[in-house]
Amino acid sequence: MVNEQLAEVSNLLIVVAIVVYILGLIGFSADLAAASQRRSDQRLAQKQLVGAASAAVPEAGGGVFPSAGAGDGGGAPAPRTMSALTFAYGMTGVAVLLHLAGIVLRGVVTQRVPWANMYEFSMSGAAVVVLMFLIFSIRRGDLRLLGTFVILPVLIVMLVAQTFWIVPAATLTPSLQNSHWLVIHVIIAVLSSGLFGLGALVAVLQLIQSRYEAARAGLGAAGASDAPAAQAEGQDAGAGAPVWGRVGSVLDRLPGAKPLEALSYRIHAVAFVGWTFTLIFGAIWANQAWGRFWNWDPKEVWTFITWVVYACYLHARATRGFRGNKAAWFALAGFVCVIFNYTVVNTVINGLHSYSGL
Repeated sequence: MVNEQLAEVSNLLIVVAIVVYILGLIGFSADLAAASQRRSDQRLAQKQLVGAASAAVPEAGGGVFPSAGAGDGGGAPAPRTMSALTFAYGMTGVAVLLHLAGIVLRGVVTQRVPWANMYEFSMSGAAVVVLMFLIFSIRRGDLRLLGTFVILPVLIVMLVAQTFWIVPAATLTPSLQNSHWLVIHVIIAVLSSGLFGLGALVAVLQLIQSRYEAARAGLGAAGASDAPAAQAEGQDAGAGAPVWGRVGSVLDRLPGAKPLEALSYRIHAVAFVGWTFTLIFGAIWANQAWGRFWNWDPKEVWTFITWVVYACYLHARATRGFRGNKAAWFALAGFVCVIFNYTVVNTVINGLHSYSGL
């Protein structure tokens, strides 16, 4: 018997988590904007310093240069915006705890693992993405600037699930009851899907960063003859110039395309191992539930297609020459398969895995 009051508390925890995630997103966005502004201020100070030096006429072997610290406000240290970052991490930490509490409470209420339908799977996968981001960003400080780009899609998934996929807390269908393979198979699928989502996000940022770096290199190759025009547009000539305005200033603060590609590859490699076990344990579960290891069910077929696409990506990525944007697009093709398998197959195509609850 499902305790409806506790089920409502579980749902309330998820809603509050969404609100706190929004506060965390605001904090990450403020930190990213402040970092970009500091970069712009540094460039402006450097241009003023160079202009003052070129305008001055040295006499008797001396030069007219600002004293140390004059270019940054008379020696005063640049204001630090760690408070915004601390606020963002604090809110995200509180949100993920509320998020996990809501998921666990739903499992307690239904007396089963809380990922038996699209709503629960989405909420669990979103929590995995946030947890993985926190772990990676703690280990590598430069990844903190990805917070805005991680929390925003997580919020979108949670809002879609809360609006369109939410179903009342209920017990499992008979074919799913009393099977420990449900716990093993689905939890690995949740973890793998969350990692695939995080890897896809990094791949998208890699593609954007790659185009920006190419544009920036093109501006640098233009040479000194283009410097007056660039300065007239408020840009610096040479490498490092923000050729995309404010967007370029933001991208300047993110890791480069090559580090992002390496990170994407590592995330996908771990996720692929999990997806392999998802297939294996799913076959064992299918044999226990329906008497056959493989039933050519649409969900099974698309899970295998997804596995093949990611296997090709990892193999091609390990081959010399298949790097950069080509690898990123290949990885995104795999994530398209994940999305199709999770949305269209679950909601449109009927099969043995029609447990969306919709």
